Amino acid sequence: MVTETPPRGPIPARFEGRPRLAWHAASPEEVTEYWQAPPDGLTEALARERLALLGPNRLAESPRPPWWRRFLGQVSDFTVLALLAAAVLAGLLAWFSPEPGLSFLERFGDSLAILAIVILNAVLGMVQEARAERALEALQEMTAPTARVLRNGRVVDVPAAQLVPGDVMLIESGDRVAADVRLFETHDLEIEEGALTGESLPVAKEAGASLTSDTPLAERRNMAFMGTRVSRGRGRGMITNTGMHSELGSIAGMLASVEAEQTPLEQNLEAFGKRVVIGCVVISAVVFAAGLLVAHQSPRELFLVAVALAVAAIPEGLPAVTTIVLALGTTRMAQRHALVRRLPAVETLGCAQVICTDKTGTLTQNAMSVRQLWIGGRHFQVEGGPRSPVGAIISDGPIDASADLALALRTAVHAVGAKLTLQSGTNELEALGDPTDAALLTLAWKAGLKTHHEVIAERPFTSDRRMASTIVKTDGHRRIYVRGAPEALIARCAWIRRGGQEVPLGTAERQSVTEEALAWAGRALRVVALGYRDLQPDEELGGDIESQLTFVALVGISDPPRPEVKDAIAEARRAGIKTIMITGDHPATGRAIAEEIGLWEEGDILVSGSELDQMDQQRLEEEVDRVRVVARATASHKLRVVEALKARGLVCAMTGDGVNDAPAVKSANIGVAMGRAGTDVTKEAAALVLSDDNYATIVAAVEEGRAIFANIHKFIFFLLSSNAGAVLLVLGASLLGWDQPLAPIQILWINLITNGLPALALGVDPREPSQMREPPRRPGGAIISNMEYLEMVGVGVVMALSAGAAFYHFRTSDAPDALVRARTVCFAILALGPLFHSFNCRSKTKSIFKLGLFSNRALWGAVAIGLILESLAIYVPVMHSVFRTGTPAPEELLWIAGMSVLPLVVGELVKLLGGPPSAKAKP
Repeated sequence: MVTETPPRGPIPARFEGRPRLAWHAASPEEVTEYWQAPPDGLTEALARERLALLGPNRLAESPRPPWWRRFLGQVSDFTVLALLAAAVLAGLLAWFSPEPGLSFLERFGDSLAILAIVILNAVLGMVQEARAERALEALQEMTAPTARVLRNGRVVDVPAAQLVPGDVMLIESGDRVAADVRLFETHDLEIEEGALTGESLPVAKEAGASLTSDTPLAERRNMAFMGTRVSRGRGRGMITNTGMHSELGSIAGMLASVEAEQTPLEQNLEAFGKRVVIGCVVISAVVFAAGLLVAHQSPRELFLVAVALAVAAIPEGLPAVTTIVLALGTTRMAQRHALVRRLPAVETLGCAQVICTDKTGTLTQNAMSVRQLWIGGRHFQVEGGPRSPVGAIISDGPIDASADLALALRTAVHAVGAKLTLQSGTNELEALGDPTDAALLTLAWKAGLKTHHEVIAERPFTSDRRMASTIVKTDGHRRIYVRGAPEALIARCAWIRRGGQEVPLGTAERQSVTEEALAWAGRALRVVALGYRDLQPDEELGGDIESQLTFVALVGISDPPRPEVKDAIAEARRAGIKTIMITGDHPATGRAIAEEIGLWEEGDILVSGSELDQMDQQRLEEEVDRVRVVARATASHKLRVVEALKARGLVCAMTGDGVNDAPAVKSANIGVAMGRAGTDVTKEAAALVLSDDNYATIVAAVEEGRAIFANIHKFIFFLLSSNAGAVLLVLGASLLGWDQPLAPIQILWINLITNGLPALALGVDPREPSQMREPPRRPGGAIISNMEYLEMVGVGVVMALSAGAAFYHFRTSDAPDALVRARTVCFAILALGPLFHSFNCRSKTKSIFKLGLFSNRALWGAVAIGLILESLAIYVPVMHSVFRTGTPAPEELLWIAGMSVLPLVVGELVKLLGGPPSAKAKP
């Protein structure tokens, strides 16, 4: 008796100490004995007892956290916590040490503004998470609602949730299997298992198959699994596993245990936020100490200055601007058929170093298509997609076998195991039924042959005969058209069509047909042989009519690659991205497709699922760089490959469509699901869904992701360099013993409004064509380099000197409102200067005139709105008490205009001299 080690899940009390069998390696007698099940089915009483003992046939569900916990999760970021701390400190100062004559809004405006920012950012995050993970719910939908089982010797319909191990289940064509079943009887049974195993074709089941315990999941021919669908035939067997013990349940368990990790952008922003906050604390401490020891200022006044510095240095708008820019990125990606479910995923693909992709439906078209014909020693290529009703049939030489080709097409059009329907909206064929027959019918459509003669009788495919036949009446006589496995059909042939005539099928001809079929099979083609025979008028249809056939053609069928995949993989390689195909198909099929699409190169290796089982994780991590194809892969194999890549420090994208892809899709740095062919499970586990199931869209998403990160880098540099001007001005004023040149509410206005709008516009800056010719950025690298921090200080010095000079000039005048006038001018310069500086941030080396003065019209709009809003803040009388400003005089306007444009002038001069040092550094 072969056992499974370790057993899946705890063993209930009644079966304690008895590990579950490896059911596919056990005989029907062993399975029956294990579950103590009578051959005519369980009694209702025994079924109820077992249901109470083993639990319902249902997948476990994870409770969703309450809204308040999700809200707290949104405000747990280090930068956001620092903002909250600054808001609390500002509020406490306003409460315990109020300035006389101030309104409530003037006293608590700083705190309220910061709190508004935090709440806005949290709400935006919660709106995105409202579409949170529902993968287990989607898995529930895959299970069948009812099933037919034997109870008390009678066939009854039972709700799927009430099925228990030991129940005898009956399945037939069209059924969705409701639990894992060890098959006892099969009658031409084929089951579609692609969603579970990745197998692209229905799997023929054989109850009597003798298998070993290490047989891969995709090759367990004597088993039927929960969530799969019966495509042909019927069967009977005993339920062996239900609920979380089933193969589908094991995937659900893996899916629930996989923790969503931070994206590289989230990691970078968190590290960046910590550096900024720590820098603010250090600067504030220096100012506090210098003022206390050097200028002998009061502790209360110094504390106010320190809070003002913190407000000036921390880019309060960064979380909200980042969220909005990512949201805008989702719109652009949607236009390129990539639908984003998690905002940070918009950027993550930009630093992807490896794309692990499923084969069926992702690299291929997930539809069987005739690609080659062999007729009378001549090869024919078939063009056109698998769903296209048109496509040329091209010979490798002059066509002298048109009659034989026509006969092959007439044989194909009588493949009655499928039906085709032409969709008027898309002009594509929709196939129902057997995929092989559908491919043969599509071949006939491409040749313009859409009708067939009257069908008298049909012999469906059986695993014993390995053939299917259709008997038709044509021109007053009967003919049988046969299609089947080459070795089975050729054994029943006595003649072969050659040159439009029937000639005897000799030994040489048989060998030629067999060698051609073997060569095609080695190239991962499904090979079907076609033959026919004219029946005698008095010949009985019940006899051995599938004999003395005339061989007509070999047909090579496969799931063809998507037309654009080869170019997309080449473009990904130029961008420094490796691609790994992970498929449930046979190794030969995986290798053939990899070579056809240009994925395979010298030195690459293919690993099967059974070979992966023999590898420990350390060896897998050592070999994974060379792996290009993983064949016969189960859900656990896919997950192991993803984890090995992540352990090597590589940013990994995982694409997939089936249930078996979902755990790896969720575990990857960026999970990508197919929108059309993908299951709900995979879509819910993914961060990105491709609405067109097009591999090239992944590369387009990579391009968008790189552009988004470049733009995020631009606006972060813009925000920090602009804030540096305010920080240096406040710091210098404190050390020199000046009055504070800016009020905290003015600093918040600059950070959020006049700086925030250009930051958003930089977030939608047009992408640069050269970015896909560069390697992926380092995921562990800082979002801002040390050299760039120095450059920010340089920009800040220019802004601080220009605003400081204006403040000093107007503060030293004898006017009674000199402080208000000085602050107004300083406020306007530090609000408008960044608007002009934003044009510098579009490129480190290219002048705005080379980039195209109006190539980013959103930036011009942001500058215009910023000018209007700043004018309202200093010209509308009711705003004067809020912002502590006055209406500027003509002289002051000249200072404002001249000093505000200075950062743009300096930036253009730097570019003229070759750009800043960071522009010459390697990425």
